Amino acid sequence: MPPLSGWTLWITGFVGKAPALDQAMGFLANDFFVPVAIGLVMLGLWLGHPDPFRREQFQRAIINASAAIGIATLVVRILNLYDFWPRPFLVADTVIRESATYAAQVVFYLPHDPTFPSNAAAISFAAATGIWLGNRKAGTVLYILAFLWVFARFYAGIHFAIDLAGGAMIGVVTSVMISKVFMPRTEPIPTLALKVARFLYIA
Repeated sequence: MPPLSGWTLWITGFVGKAPALDQAMGFLANDFFVPVAIGLVMLGLWLGHPDPFRREQFQRAIINASAAIGIATLVVRILNLYDFWPRPFLVADTVIRESATYAAQVVFYLPHDPTFPSNAAAISFAAATGIWLGNRKAGTVLYILAFLWVFARFYAGIHFAIDLAGGAMIGVVTSVMISKVFMPRTEPIPTLALKVARFLYIA
């Protein structure tokens, strides 16, 4: 079991005591709401600003964030091969297992893919960081969405806190490296990509 696994027992202990909260956490924990919301924010930034200079700045941030999402996902998939520990509802500790199982059944479902690191945390924090580096307001919105997503999955008993922290760290570090190191060194490719997108009327 990972360190601080007692936190899982504490948070899943709230499930079943407030049905409205369980429903809200189930809505936030699912695989659709937050990813779609992140995608819509990025689409709005891509097309929405009237000033050409600011629009290009936002579009570059979106390119960086998208690349970071892809690379962070790859890193997570590689680390998942090692399967460091089981999900909370599969651990040997009976008390934690039963509490997490109940929480997952009420709020979410019982996924059986590897738990560390969390792919949801990696991609949401990669997106939030990439956008934040280009637009603080939109990035803050995405950070809030990312936090709500990972917290809801912690509440649902499908991840340990360290799974989520590990995924978030991968997302943030990957996005910073893409934005500050990789993309500047690949010029003029990003600029040419944007020119092609404008030529095709998609930017």
